[in-house]
Amino acid sequence: MRQSPPRLLPRSLSVRARVAWAAGLAAALVVLVGAAASAVTLVTNEYQQRDRRVDAVAEALASSGNPITRGQGYVATLRIGDTVVESTPVALPAATPGLTTAVVRGVTYRVRTLPVARPDGALLSVGVREGPTRALIGPLARRLALAGAVAVALAAALGWWFAGRAVRPLRRLITQTRTLTSDGAQAPAPLHGAAEAEELSRAITDLWTRMTIAQERTRTALDSARGFAAAAAHELRTPLTAMRTDLDMLRAHPRGQPELDEIVGDLIRTQRRVESTVTALGQLAAGEVMRPEDRVTFDVTELFDRVAQEDARTHPTVRIATRGDQPLLMTGWPDGIRLAADNLVRNALTHGRATEIELSAALVENADRRQIELCVDDNGVGLPPTDRDRVLHRFERGPHPQVSGSGLGLALVAQQATLHGGTITLTDSPLGGLRATLTINTDDHAPR
Repeated sequence: MRQSPPRLLPRSLSVRARVAWAAGLAAALVVLVGAAASAVTLVTNEYQQRDRRVDAVAEALASSGNPITRGQGYVATLRIGDTVVESTPVALPAATPGLTTAVVRGVTYRVRTLPVARPDGALLSVGVREGPTRALIGPLARRLALAGAVAVALAAALGWWFAGRAVRPLRRLITQTRTLTSDGAQAPAPLHGAAEAEELSRAITDLWTRMTIAQERTRTALDSARGFAAAAAHELRTPLTAMRTDLDMLRAHPRGQPELDEIVGDLIRTQRRVESTVTALGQLAAGEVMRPEDRVTFDVTELFDRVAQEDARTHPTVRIATRGDQPLLMTGWPDGIRLAADNLVRNALTHGRATEIELSAALVENADRRQIELCVDDNGVGLPPTDRDRVLHRFERGPHPQVSGSGLGLALVAQQATLHGGTITLTDSPLGGLRATLTINTDDHAPR
Protein backbone atom coordinates (compact mmCIF):
# COMPACT_ATOMS: atom_id res chain seq x y z
CA MET A 1 0.00 0.00 0.00
CA ARG A 2 1.37 3.35 -0.97
CA GLN A 3 2.06 5.60 1.98
CA SER A 4 1.01 9.21 1.82
CA PRO A 5 3.71 11.80 2.41
CA PRO A 6 3.84 13.29 5.91
CA ARG A 7 1.69 16.32 6.36
CA LEU A 8 3.69 19.47 6.93
CA LEU A 9 2.45 21.58 9.81
CA PRO A 10 2.18 25.33 9.20
CA ARG A 11 5.11 27.25 10.50
CA SER A 12 4.38 29.33 13.58
CA LEU A 13 4.89 33.07 13.53
CA SER A 14 8.06 34.32 15.11
CA VAL A 15 8.02 36.46 18.24
CA ARG A 16 9.13 39.41 16.14
CA ALA A 17 6.20 39.03 13.73
CA ARG A 18 3.77 38.51 16.61
CA VAL A 19 4.94 41.71 18.30
CA ALA A 20 4.66 43.66 15.03
CA TRP A 21 1.14 42.35 14.44
CA ALA A 22 0.16 43.11 18.04
CA ALA A 23 1.54 46.65 17.79
CA GLY A 24 -0.31 47.28 14.50
CA LEU A 25 -3.60 45.89 15.84
CA ALA A 26 -3.22 47.90 19.05
CA ALA A 27 -2.65 51.08 17.02
CA ALA A 28 -5.67 50.29 14.82
CA LEU A 29 -7.82 49.75 17.89
CA VAL A 30 -6.67 53.03 19.42
CA VAL A 31 -7.43 54.87 16.17
CA LEU A 32 -10.90 53.30 15.91
CA VAL A 33 -11.75 54.19 19.50
CA GLY A 34 -10.42 57.71 19.00
CA ALA A 35 -12.38 58.14 15.76
CA ALA A 36 -15.59 56.94 17.36
CA ALA A 37 -15.12 59.23 20.35
CA SER A 38 -14.33 62.17 18.05
CA ALA A 39 -17.36 61.49 15.88
CA VAL A 40 -19.67 61.27 18.89
CA THR A 41 -18.23 64.49 20.33
CA LEU A 42 -18.53 66.31 16.98
CA VAL A 43 -22.15 65.27 16.38
CA THR A 44 -23.11 66.09 19.98
CA ASN A 45 -21.57 69.58 19.75
CA GLU A 46 -23.23 70.16 16.38
CA TYR A 47 -26.63 69.17 17.76
CA GLN A 48 -26.16 71.42 20.79
CA GLN A 49 -25.19 74.38 18.57
CA ARG A 50 -28.19 73.72 16.31
CA ASP A 51 -30.56 73.70 19.30
CA ARG A 52 -29.08 76.91 20.62
CA ARG A 53 -29.40 78.52 17.16
CA VAL A 54 -33.07 77.52 16.71
CA ASP A 55 -33.81 78.78 20.27
CA ALA A 56 -32.16 82.09 19.54
CA VAL A 57 -34.06 82.56 16.23
CA ALA A 58 -37.38 81.56 17.82
CA GLU A 59 -36.94 83.95 20.76
CA ALA A 60 -35.98 86.79 18.44
CA LEU A 61 -39.01 86.26 16.16
CA ALA A 62 -41.42 85.88 19.06
CA SER A 63 -40.32 89.12 20.65
CA SER A 64 -40.46 91.15 17.40
CA GLY A 65 -43.56 92.89 16.21
CA ASN A 66 -43.79 90.89 12.97
CA PRO A 67 -42.91 87.23 13.85
CA ILE A 68 -42.82 85.93 10.26
CA THR A 69 -40.01 87.61 8.40
CA ARG A 70 -38.20 86.56 5.30
CA GLY A 71 -35.00 85.57 7.03
CA GLN A 72 -32.54 83.05 5.64
CA GLY A 73 -31.74 79.71 7.17
CA TYR A 74 -35.01 79.00 8.93
CA VAL A 75 -38.72 78.42 8.36
CA ALA A 76 -41.59 79.60 10.61
CA THR A 77 -45.32 79.09 11.06
CA LEU A 78 -47.73 81.05 13.29
CA ARG A 79 -50.89 79.20 14.39
CA ILE A 80 -53.92 79.83 16.48
CA GLY A 81 -55.19 76.41 17.38
CA ASP A 82 -55.20 74.42 14.14
CA THR A 83 -55.39 77.52 11.91
CA VAL A 84 -52.24 78.79 10.21
CA VAL A 85 -52.21 82.56 10.60
CA GLU A 86 -48.95 83.21 8.81
CA SER A 87 -46.09 81.04 7.49
CA THR A 88 -43.01 80.94 5.35
CA PRO A 89 -43.34 78.95 2.08
CA VAL A 90 -42.52 75.84 4.10
CA ALA A 91 -45.21 75.37 6.74
CA LEU A 92 -44.28 73.46 9.85
CA PRO A 93 -46.76 71.01 11.39
CA ALA A 94 -48.55 71.85 14.62
CA ALA A 95 -46.58 71.04 17.77
CA THR A 96 -46.69 71.61 21.49
CA PRO A 97 -44.28 74.13 23.04
CA GLY A 98 -40.73 72.85 23.18
CA LEU A 99 -38.07 71.29 20.92
CA THR A 100 -39.17 68.70 18.36
CA THR A 101 -37.98 67.29 15.08
CA ALA A 102 -40.22 67.46 12.01
CA VAL A 103 -39.91 66.19 8.46
CA VAL A 104 -41.48 68.37 5.76
CA ARG A 105 -41.23 67.49 2.07
CA GLY A 106 -38.43 65.01 2.86
CA VAL A 107 -36.37 67.61 4.74
CA THR A 108 -35.68 67.29 8.46
CA TYR A 109 -36.06 70.36 10.65
CA ARG A 110 -35.25 71.02 14.25
CA VAL A 111 -38.33 72.90 15.50
CA ARG A 112 -38.80 75.18 18.47
CA THR A 113 -42.44 76.00 19.38
CA LEU A 114 -43.25 78.75 21.86
CA PRO A 115 -46.21 81.09 22.60
CA VAL A 116 -46.25 84.59 21.15
CA ALA A 117 -47.12 87.66 23.27
CA ARG A 118 -50.65 88.02 21.80
CA PRO A 119 -54.06 87.84 23.40
CA ASP A 120 -55.31 85.18 20.98
CA GLY A 121 -52.84 82.53 22.32
CA ALA A 122 -50.97 82.03 19.06
CA LEU A 123 -48.02 79.60 18.89
CA LEU A 124 -44.95 80.24 16.81
CA SER A 125 -42.97 77.29 15.39
CA VAL A 126 -39.47 78.04 14.07
CA GLY A 127 -37.44 75.35 12.32
CA VAL A 128 -33.79 75.10 11.29
CA ARG A 129 -32.82 72.60 8.64
CA GLU A 130 -30.63 69.76 9.94
CA GLY A 131 -27.50 68.94 8.01
CA PRO A 132 -26.90 65.21 7.35
CA THR A 133 -24.70 63.45 9.86
CA ARG A 134 -22.64 62.11 6.97
CA ALA A 135 -21.73 65.64 6.07
CA LEU A 136 -20.49 66.23 9.62
CA ILE A 137 -18.53 63.01 9.99
CA GLY A 138 -17.29 62.55 6.42
CA PRO A 139 -14.33 64.99 6.51
CA LEU A 140 -13.39 63.86 10.01
CA ALA A 141 -13.52 60.21 8.95
CA ARG A 142 -11.18 60.84 6.02
CA ARG A 143 -8.68 62.65 8.18
CA LEU A 144 -8.84 59.98 10.89
CA ALA A 145 -8.48 57.19 8.32
CA LEU A 146 -5.32 58.77 6.94
CA ALA A 147 -3.90 59.36 10.43
CA GLY A 148 -4.87 55.81 11.45
CA ALA A 149 -3.13 54.23 8.48
CA VAL A 150 0.04 56.16 9.27
CA ALA A 151 -0.20 55.23 12.96
CA VAL A 152 -0.73 51.54 12.23
CA ALA A 153 2.19 51.42 9.80
CA LEU A 154 4.44 53.29 12.24
CA ALA A 155 3.41 51.11 15.19
CA ALA A 156 4.02 47.92 13.20
CA ALA A 157 7.44 49.16 12.08
CA LEU A 158 8.44 50.16 15.61
CA GLY A 159 7.14 46.85 16.97
CA TRP A 160 9.18 44.95 14.38
CA TRP A 161 12.32 46.95 15.23
CA PHE A 162 11.98 46.72 19.01
CA ALA A 163 11.03 43.04 18.85
CA GLY A 164 14.10 42.38 16.71
CA ARG A 165 16.31 43.93 19.36
CA ALA A 166 14.49 42.00 22.10
CA VAL A 167 14.83 38.58 20.42
CA ARG A 168 18.43 39.09 19.33
CA PRO A 169 19.74 37.42 22.54
CA LEU A 170 17.35 34.53 21.93
CA ARG A 171 18.77 34.04 18.44
CA ARG A 172 22.29 34.01 19.85
CA LEU A 173 21.11 31.49 22.46
CA ILE A 174 19.62 29.29 19.72
CA THR A 175 22.92 29.42 17.83
CA GLN A 176 24.89 28.51 20.95
CA THR A 177 22.50 25.69 21.81
CA ARG A 178 22.77 24.20 18.32
CA THR A 179 26.56 24.17 18.55
CA LEU A 180 26.59 22.30 21.89
CA THR A 181 27.94 18.78 21.64
CA SER A 182 27.69 15.85 23.99
CA ASP A 183 31.43 15.91 24.61
CA GLY A 184 31.74 19.67 24.92
CA ALA A 185 33.70 20.83 27.91
CA GLN A 186 32.62 24.47 27.83
CA ALA A 187 29.26 25.70 29.03
CA PRO A 188 27.24 28.17 26.92
CA ALA A 189 28.32 31.78 27.38
CA PRO A 190 25.89 33.87 29.47
CA LEU A 191 23.69 36.29 27.53
CA HIS A 192 22.68 39.84 28.40
CA GLY A 193 19.57 41.54 27.13
CA ALA A 194 15.93 41.02 27.97
CA ALA A 195 15.27 39.57 31.42
CA GLU A 196 13.48 36.57 29.91
CA ALA A 197 16.44 35.85 27.61
CA GLU A 198 18.88 36.02 30.53
CA GLU A 199 16.67 33.71 32.60
CA LEU A 200 16.37 31.25 29.71
CA SER A 201 20.15 31.40 29.21
CA ARG A 202 20.74 30.54 32.86
CA ALA A 203 18.19 27.73 32.67
CA ILE A 204 19.89 26.23 29.60
CA THR A 205 23.31 26.57 31.23
CA ASP A 206 22.04 24.81 34.35
CA LEU A 207 20.45 22.09 32.22
CA TRP A 208 23.68 21.66 30.23
CA THR A 209 25.67 21.41 33.47
CA ARG A 210 23.30 18.80 34.91
CA MET A 211 23.40 16.84 31.67
CA THR A 212 27.19 16.98 31.62
CA ILE A 213 27.35 15.72 35.21
CA ALA A 214 24.84 12.97 34.46
CA GLN A 215 26.78 12.01 31.33
CA GLU A 216 30.01 11.87 33.30
CA ARG A 217 28.35 9.68 35.90
CA THR A 218 27.00 7.43 33.17
CA ARG A 219 30.44 7.19 31.61
CA THR A 220 31.92 6.38 35.01
CA ALA A 221 29.28 3.72 35.60
CA LEU A 222 29.96 2.19 32.17
CA ASP A 223 33.70 2.21 32.76
CA SER A 224 33.10 0.64 36.15
CA ALA A 225 30.90 -2.04 34.57
CA ARG A 226 33.53 -2.77 31.93
CA GLY A 227 36.24 -2.89 34.61
CA PHE A 228 34.06 -5.13 36.73
CA ALA A 229 33.51 -7.53 33.84
CA ALA A 230 37.21 -7.58 32.90
CA ALA A 231 38.37 -8.00 36.50
CA ALA A 232 35.80 -10.69 37.20
CA ALA A 233 36.79 -12.61 34.08
CA HIS A 234 40.48 -12.32 34.96
CA GLU A 235 40.18 -13.20 38.62
CA LEU A 236 37.52 -15.86 38.41
CA ARG A 237 39.05 -17.83 35.56
CA THR A 238 41.53 -19.71 37.79
CA PRO A 239 39.16 -20.76 40.59
CA LEU A 240 36.42 -21.71 38.14
CA THR A 241 38.91 -23.81 36.17
CA ALA A 242 39.97 -25.52 39.39
CA MET A 243 36.35 -26.23 40.29
CA ARG A 244 35.73 -27.70 36.85
CA THR A 245 38.82 -29.91 37.20
CA ASP A 246 37.63 -31.19 40.57
CA LEU A 247 34.18 -31.90 39.17
CA ASP A 248 35.68 -33.73 36.18
CA MET A 249 37.72 -35.84 38.55
CA LEU A 250 34.61 -36.74 40.54
CA ARG A 251 32.76 -37.74 37.39
CA ALA A 252 35.60 -39.65 35.69
CA HIS A 253 36.67 -42.08 38.40
CA PRO A 254 35.15 -43.37 41.61
CA ARG A 255 36.93 -42.01 44.67
CA GLY A 256 37.42 -43.21 48.19
CA GLN A 257 35.93 -41.25 51.07
CA PRO A 258 39.18 -39.49 52.12
CA GLU A 259 39.92 -38.36 48.57
CA LEU A 260 36.28 -37.41 48.05
CA ASP A 261 36.29 -35.30 51.21
CA GLU A 262 39.46 -33.55 50.04
CA ILE A 263 37.96 -32.73 46.64
CA VAL A 264 34.71 -31.48 48.20
CA GLY A 265 36.74 -29.34 50.63
CA ASP A 266 38.66 -27.82 47.71
CA LEU A 267 35.37 -27.08 45.96
CA ILE A 268 33.96 -25.39 49.06
CA ARG A 269 37.07 -23.25 49.53
CA THR A 270 37.13 -22.31 45.87
CA GLN A 271 33.42 -21.44 45.97
CA ARG A 272 34.01 -19.16 48.94
CA ARG A 273 36.85 -17.48 47.11
CA VAL A 274 34.63 -16.92 44.07
CA GLU A 275 31.87 -15.56 46.29
CA SER A 276 34.19 -13.16 48.14
CA THR A 277 35.72 -11.98 44.86
CA VAL A 278 32.33 -11.25 43.29
CA THR A 279 31.18 -9.46 46.45
CA ALA A 280 34.32 -7.32 46.58
CA LEU A 281 34.07 -6.46 42.89
CA GLY A 282 30.46 -5.41 43.38
CA GLN A 283 31.48 -3.20 46.30
CA LEU A 284 34.20 -1.61 44.19
CA ALA A 285 31.72 -0.89 41.39
CA ALA A 286 29.21 0.58 43.85
CA GLY A 287 31.87 2.84 45.36
CA GLU A 288 32.74 4.31 41.97
CA VAL A 289 29.23 5.65 41.42
CA MET A 290 28.76 7.31 44.81
CA ARG A 291 27.36 10.82 44.43
CA PRO A 292 28.56 13.90 46.37
CA GLU A 293 24.96 14.85 47.22
CA ASP A 294 24.52 11.54 49.06
CA ARG A 295 27.05 12.48 51.76
CA VAL A 296 25.76 12.92 55.30
CA THR A 297 27.22 13.92 58.66
CA PHE A 298 27.67 11.05 61.11
CA ASP A 299 29.55 10.08 64.27
CA VAL A 300 32.52 7.98 63.16
CA THR A 301 33.31 6.97 66.77
CA GLU A 302 29.87 5.41 67.11
CA LEU A 303 30.31 3.65 63.75
CA PHE A 304 33.67 2.17 64.87
CA ASP A 305 32.10 1.03 68.13
CA ARG A 306 29.38 -0.87 66.21
CA VAL A 307 32.03 -2.51 64.01
CA ALA A 308 34.02 -3.59 67.05
CA GLN A 309 30.99 -5.02 68.88
CA GLU A 310 29.71 -6.98 65.86
CA ASP A 311 33.13 -8.43 64.97
CA ALA A 312 33.79 -9.29 68.62
CA ARG A 313 30.60 -11.39 68.73
CA THR A 314 31.63 -13.34 65.62
CA HIS A 315 35.24 -13.76 66.82
CA PRO A 316 35.00 -14.33 70.60
CA THR A 317 38.64 -15.39 70.89
CA VAL A 318 39.90 -12.06 69.52
CA ARG A 319 39.86 -8.84 71.50
CA ILE A 320 38.32 -6.19 69.27
CA ALA A 321 37.72 -2.80 70.87
CA THR A 322 37.76 0.96 70.26
CA ARG A 323 39.99 3.58 71.85
CA GLY A 324 38.23 6.71 73.10
CA ASP A 325 34.54 7.42 73.45
CA GLN A 326 34.32 11.10 72.44
CA PRO A 327 31.89 11.77 69.56
CA LEU A 328 33.64 12.78 66.33
CA LEU A 329 31.48 14.05 63.48
CA MET A 330 32.53 13.82 59.85
CA THR A 331 30.78 14.27 56.51
CA GLY A 332 30.92 11.45 54.00
CA TRP A 333 29.39 8.11 53.10
CA PRO A 334 28.81 6.08 56.30
CA ASP A 335 28.48 2.85 54.30
CA GLY A 336 31.84 3.53 52.65
CA ILE A 337 33.63 4.13 55.96
CA ARG A 338 31.92 1.04 57.41
CA LEU A 339 33.10 -0.98 54.39
CA ALA A 340 36.68 0.25 54.88
CA ALA A 341 36.63 -0.57 58.61
CA ASP A 342 35.18 -4.04 58.00
CA ASN A 343 37.84 -4.83 55.41
CA LEU A 344 40.67 -3.62 57.66
CA VAL A 345 39.40 -5.76 60.55
CA ARG A 346 38.92 -8.74 58.22
CA ASN A 347 42.43 -8.26 56.80
CA ALA A 348 43.90 -8.23 60.33
CA LEU A 349 41.98 -11.37 61.27
CA THR A 350 42.51 -13.38 58.08
CA HIS A 351 45.95 -12.33 56.84
CA GLY A 352 47.50 -10.89 59.98
CA ARG A 353 46.17 -13.65 62.24
CA ALA A 354 45.73 -11.03 64.94
CA THR A 355 44.36 -11.75 68.41
CA GLU A 356 44.00 -8.11 69.39
CA ILE A 357 42.53 -5.29 67.23
CA GLU A 358 41.87 -1.69 68.19
CA LEU A 359 39.91 0.94 66.22
CA SER A 360 40.27 4.65 66.90
CA ALA A 361 39.20 7.99 65.42
CA ALA A 362 40.82 11.33 66.24
CA LEU A 363 40.75 14.92 65.07
CA VAL A 364 44.24 16.23 64.23
CA GLU A 365 44.74 19.98 63.85
CA ASN A 366 47.74 21.24 61.91
CA ALA A 367 48.79 24.79 61.16
CA ASP A 368 46.85 25.04 57.90
CA ARG A 369 44.22 22.29 58.04
CA ARG A 370 42.16 19.97 60.19
CA GLN A 371 42.18 16.24 59.54
CA ILE A 372 40.41 13.16 60.82
CA GLU A 373 42.57 10.09 61.32
CA LEU A 374 40.87 6.69 61.38
CA CYS A 375 43.23 3.95 62.62
CA VAL A 376 42.98 0.15 62.85
CA ASP A 377 45.83 -1.47 64.85
CA ASP A 378 46.49 -5.18 65.29
CA ASN A 379 49.11 -7.44 66.93
CA GLY A 380 49.34 -9.78 63.97
CA VAL A 381 52.25 -10.80 61.78
CA GLY A 382 52.38 -7.42 60.11
CA LEU A 383 53.44 -6.66 56.55
CA PRO A 384 56.92 -5.98 55.14
CA PRO A 385 57.47 -2.32 54.19
CA THR A 386 58.22 -3.32 50.59
CA ASP A 387 54.71 -4.77 50.18
CA ARG A 388 52.69 -2.04 51.85
CA ASP A 389 52.07 0.10 48.76
CA ARG A 390 51.58 -2.86 46.46
CA VAL A 391 48.79 -4.53 48.43
CA LEU A 392 46.65 -1.39 48.12
CA HIS A 393 46.07 -2.19 44.43
CA ARG A 394 43.50 -4.60 43.06
CA PHE A 395 44.26 -8.32 43.08
CA GLU A 396 47.49 -7.83 44.99
CA ARG A 397 48.03 -10.16 47.97
CA GLY A 398 50.44 -10.18 50.87
CA PRO A 399 53.38 -12.55 51.30
CA HIS A 400 51.27 -15.30 52.86
CA PRO A 401 50.28 -17.65 50.03
CA GLN A 402 48.88 -20.17 52.47
CA VAL A 403 45.93 -17.81 53.08
CA SER A 404 43.51 -17.44 50.17
CA GLY A 405 41.82 -14.15 49.35
CA SER A 406 40.44 -12.03 46.54
CA GLY A 407 43.17 -9.39 46.70
CA LEU A 408 40.52 -6.65 46.81
CA GLY A 409 40.08 -5.92 50.54
CA LEU A 410 42.75 -3.24 50.89
CA ALA A 411 41.90 -1.97 47.37
CA LEU A 412 38.40 -1.26 48.69
CA VAL A 413 39.90 0.69 51.61
CA ALA A 414 42.10 2.68 49.20
CA GLN A 415 39.06 3.43 47.04
CA GLN A 416 37.10 4.80 50.00
CA ALA A 417 40.07 6.93 51.01
CA THR A 418 40.14 8.46 47.52
CA LEU A 419 36.38 8.98 47.44
CA HIS A 420 36.59 10.87 50.75
CA GLY A 421 39.47 13.01 49.54
CA GLY A 422 41.96 11.30 51.85
CA THR A 423 44.82 8.80 51.88
CA ILE A 424 45.54 5.36 53.32
CA THR A 425 48.93 4.46 54.79
CA LEU A 426 50.21 1.20 56.27
CA THR A 427 52.77 1.41 59.07
CA ASP A 428 53.97 -0.53 62.09
CA SER A 429 51.46 -0.72 64.93
CA PRO A 430 52.23 -0.08 68.61
CA LEU A 431 50.53 -3.44 69.22
CA GLY A 432 53.25 -5.16 67.24
CA GLY A 433 51.43 -5.83 63.98
CA LEU A 434 50.11 -3.50 61.26
CA ARG A 435 48.52 -0.08 61.55
CA ALA A 436 46.22 1.16 58.77
CA THR A 437 45.59 4.94 58.92
CA LEU A 438 42.86 6.57 56.85
CA THR A 439 43.46 10.36 56.82
CA ILE A 440 40.64 12.66 55.68
CA ASN A 441 40.71 16.46 55.37
CA THR A 442 37.68 17.96 57.09
CA ASP A 443 37.61 20.97 54.70
CA ASP A 444 36.51 18.90 51.70
CA HIS A 445 35.91 15.21 52.15
CA ALA A 446 35.11 14.24 48.61
CA PRO A 447 36.07 15.24 45.09
CA ARG A 448 33.45 16.92 42.98
